[in-house]
Amino acid sequence: MTSFAWIIIIVLLLTLLGTAALALVTLKYYWGERGQPPMTGEDRKRQLEEELRLRTKQIEHAEKNPIVTRKPSFWDNTKVR
Repeated sequence: MTSFAWIIIIVLLLTLLGTAALALVTLKYYWGERGQPPMTGEDRKRQLEEELRLRTKQIEHAEKNPIVTRKPSFWDNTKVR
């Protein structure tokens, strides 16, 4: 076969490969990690409430346990209490 025919074959194979990859990614994105359709309104609301509850818990934990910083002196590497 001529070089032109090989180029056409390679382009067609790459096109098919790209189309298959795009279809796979699209289906995986749409159907999610566990093969489920996107959540309904009630499920989204329940998930949002759960995320807000967990975020509130994170904020409370951060307020109770502040980050311990170091002293401004370069040579003193102990933490400030």
